[in-house]
Amino acid sequence: MATLPQLTLNFNRQIKLSNDGGSLSSDTGEFIFREFDEKIGFSETLTKYLQLNDERIYFIHSNENLLRQKIYQNIAGYSEDDAADQLTNDPVLTQVIGTEALASQPSLSRFSARFDHESIEQLNRANQELLDKVHRIRDSKSLIIDLDSTHADTYGKQESAFYNFHYGTVGFHPLLAFDGITGDFLKVQLRPGNVYTSNGVVEFVKSLIEH
Repeated sequence: MATLPQLTLNFNRQIKLSNDGGSLSSDTGEFIFREFDEKIGFSETLTKYLQLNDERIYFIHSNENLLRQKIYQNIAGYSEDDAADQLTNDPVLTQVIGTEALASQPSLSRFSARFDHESIEQLNRANQELLDKVHRIRDSKSLIIDLDSTHADTYGKQESAFYNFHYGTVGFHPLLAFDGITGDFLKVQLRPGNVYTSNGVVEFVKSLIEH
């Protein structure tokens, strides 16, 4: 295929024409999130707390980078692991995550399978440290806990995925807590899909207050 070389225009030698688009990405907004990440030590805190039971001997992508990739893919709107196969060499995401190429869909799926109850608690502790840091920066004087439940659809035979009559679909029915003033995420409790909305609320609030 013929391509045009870079041309310098005679009327203005500072202007150059080329059909080489270079490495392009539509997700440059991720750089702002990555800068925020650096400012509050988000990735650093995750690395400090997350210790997965990893039996891999040889690997390219660390668990910390895999988690970071899943987070930044979701921020950019790529919620499915399959998207990683099209984003492999994305110039923004590779810089944001700090890797030459993104992990593939199978790598992300195997990463998710390494999580257990303890690793979820590790992430809760990491989240609490980050919240404490942000509250100190804001010099927060009060906290309003906003509780809500939502539904997460499932499409396989996941454990505790049941039919929910209110939502009319199969999945999980997690309980979530947010800071009612700032909207910050505080904590989540994964629950079976068929539990009533208020189930476990008292215990959930107690666990928030204890922290």
